[in-house]
Amino acid sequence: MLSFLGKRKKAKSEQVKKATPYEKLFRGKKCETVKGMITLHKMDDRVYFELPLNLLEKDMLLGSTISETTDNRFGSVGEKPYAPLHITFIKTDSLISLCEVSDDYMSHDSNLQQRISESTRPAILKNFNIKAYSPDSTAVVFDMTDFLLANRDNMNPFSPFSPIMAAYTVSKEFRKEDSSIMSIKSFDDNLSIRSSLTYNVTVSSMGVTYIKQMPFTAVLTRSIILLPEKPMRPRYADSRINIFYTPKVKFSNESQRVENVYYALRWRLEPVDAEKYEKGELVEPKKPIIYYIDNAFPNFWKKYIRRGILRWNDAFEKIGFKNAICVKDFPLDDPEFDPDNIKYSCVRYSPSFIANAMGPSWSDPRTGEILNASVYLYHNLVGLVRNWRFVQTAQADTDVRRKQLPTDILGDCISYVVAHEVGHTFAFMHNMAASSSIPVDSLRSASFTNKYGTTYSIMDYARNNYVAQPGDKEKGVRLTPPDLGIYDYFSVKWLYSPIMSAKSSEEEIPILRQWISEKLPDPAYRYGRQQIRTRIDPSSFEEDLGDDPVKASSYGVMNLKYILSQMNEWIKDDVEGDFRKEIYNEIIGQYIRYINNVLFNIGGIYVNEHYEGDPFPSYVPVTKEKQRESLKFLWEQALDCSWIDEPALQKNIASSFEFEQCDREPDY
Repeated sequence: MLSFLGKRKKAKSEQVKKATPYEKLFRGKKCETVKGMITLHKMDDRVYFELPLNLLEKDMLLGSTISETTDNRFGSVGEKPYAPLHITFIKTDSLISLCEVSDDYMSHDSNLQQRISESTRPAILKNFNIKAYSPDSTAVVFDMTDFLLANRDNMNPFSPFSPIMAAYTVSKEFRKEDSSIMSIKSFDDNLSIRSSLTYNVTVSSMGVTYIKQMPFTAVLTRSIILLPEKPMRPRYADSRINIFYTPKVKFSNESQRVENVYYALRWRLEPVDAEKYEKGELVEPKKPIIYYIDNAFPNFWKKYIRRGILRWNDAFEKIGFKNAICVKDFPLDDPEFDPDNIKYSCVRYSPSFIANAMGPSWSDPRTGEILNASVYLYHNLVGLVRNWRFVQTAQADTDVRRKQLPTDILGDCISYVVAHEVGHTFAFMHNMAASSSIPVDSLRSASFTNKYGTTYSIMDYARNNYVAQPGDKEKGVRLTPPDLGIYDYFSVKWLYSPIMSAKSSEEEIPILRQWISEKLPDPAYRYGRQQIRTRIDPSSFEEDLGDDPVKASSYGVMNLKYILSQMNEWIKDDVEGDFRKEIYNEIIGQYIRYINNVLFNIGGIYVNEHYEGDPFPSYVPVTKEKQRESLKFLWEQALDCSWIDEPALQKNIASSFEFEQCDREPDY
């Protein structure tokens, strides 16, 4: 009997001490654990999520950033190649589903919204078996590794914006066996996981293979952030102003049709003291917009980058916000800071041959609230702005008649580009008509150009003053765009002014429309969309200036002739002729722009974004007189373009013939 009781006690003791699934999973094993929004465990090259049950069905964003790369022709370090995914985690029995949320349809009617939700349920990206519950049963544990170590079209390291991806066919063979999880981080409202992904890459075009089965490895940082618990009140976009938007399909009982509506993208700027704000006092926002500057930039760039960002503060002060924008260097003593985490908005440096810059932003798809922004500055940007400055202003500015621009001039060029790209991160689109109402002769006026620069908006592609003639700079004529144009101030007002009197997005609409209606009679506030696939409106072009393409191009051609005839005298330190060749090609490109600016007057139509009651019609054809004048200009240029073959210069430019290096002797 005593023996029997002893066995029962022993069995009971063993039952009490039996390991839980959680303990079996982690006990006694080498495991790195980080706690935060979601506790992460890295063990045996696998990543386990310990997801709190109270985060189930919460809205989140999942984004990817390139942290390292074998070859930055396919994407730059710091770049976020694809828009983040709107995700949520859903639990069904013993499964956790990672789902992508659809945001396309919406309704303010609860009954309609219920059926919309049923008709647009989140799509499962991947299911995960629940491995265990946390010791206190408040979280579930599952293995996310196979999702993170996979080749997904909208989460891979190949940027669709890179030149090689746009110009060639790129085949990617994912090598999962050579890919791995590198590191994990988790904080109160976000987490990051770094993965090394390896591919074999083949690049081809029109049957010719240029790169075959090249090994390629990139490190991607995947970030997950919680979307705001209280969504921002959306602001409806208006097609008559240059604002990026997110489209929605609206269902309502009041309307007799399904409506397409558009939420403007914008940062959530709210006054820290609403009472003082309404009294007209300058107040700081509850949450300023903070940009972090990459510490990898060449030192002299940083001052001008900072200046380009902060010039926008003046526009925000005009609507009552003090210190709306802040600029910081990458912090060295903040363990949470990670420039590759989509929580942080950064200006990134890329050691690349690309002569460009970009300014994308990512937003809450539910409301249009901007949550993250990036500005990418590629190193060869300095070559681009140097060439612009030379080809467009050397006729009037002796300081740019050289291979190396003075630091202050180059710095001002960098500031302009940064300000333009930061404008994009505020959700401002290009306004290609911003210079089209400026009388061409006003661009030779010191008083006008010092007040307005070359355009009414820096979101235009109106670079430098190619209308200015020799001697104009000495008269005080400004040769560059403004710090901010009057249209930029208006865009900031329209998008970011809090409308305290409105209780809903719908109540804001008449006020916002009134602001635009007040400006419409003034052509300085005309908005012209960028024309990408077709060219219809000759007043809404890239790289043009003024209200008269024929007159502006005539000045421009005159200046190109002068620059070309003087280059040999100006450039003395170009022994191999490479700089002369580069500028010569730029001159030809600039000449083609002047021709095109006039060419599209013929058969052209001025296009106005039009609402009922607006003073200008939707379409206005270019007058016969203007078309005849344009044809005459083009005919004259066709008869007189021999100046391009400047004999004295041709002797001193580098040959266009390029030698190919052979790795071995050819076989005969």
